[in-house]
Amino acid sequence: MTDLDKMQGTWNLVSAMEDGKPLSEDRVKQTTIVVKGNTFRFPGPAEDATARAGTFKLDETKNPKEMDSTSDEKEISLGIYELESDSYEVCFAPAGKPRPANFSSEPGSGQILQVWQRQKNN
Repeated sequence: MTDLDKMQGTWNLVSAMEDGKPLSEDRVKQTTIVVKGNTFRFPGPAEDATARAGTFKLDETKNPKEMDSTSDEKEISLGIYELESDSYEVCFAPAGKPRPANFSSEPGSGQILQVWQRQKNN
């Protein structure tokens, strides 16, 4: 099973930082992402996202593993990710900037650091 297979489904945001500032807890709780095939979309609010919707590409041979996100507007953001069975962490550089070297969001970096948890079926 590939990482792409494991990414399928709906995920809830657990925590997020952008440019060194944490996203408020009420906004975190409202944010979900739906992954289907190599596409993603945010059905609700997505203030701390690279894009509302688009496609992504994974390279699980790299260390850290790499994720490239392409918005529907064709804006490309380079990121790195770490995937567990029911959670994943991702760090994206601002569009047009080099891929992050580590999982961090320092002030001035513009980097987005997010932790996601798989949504449990009720």
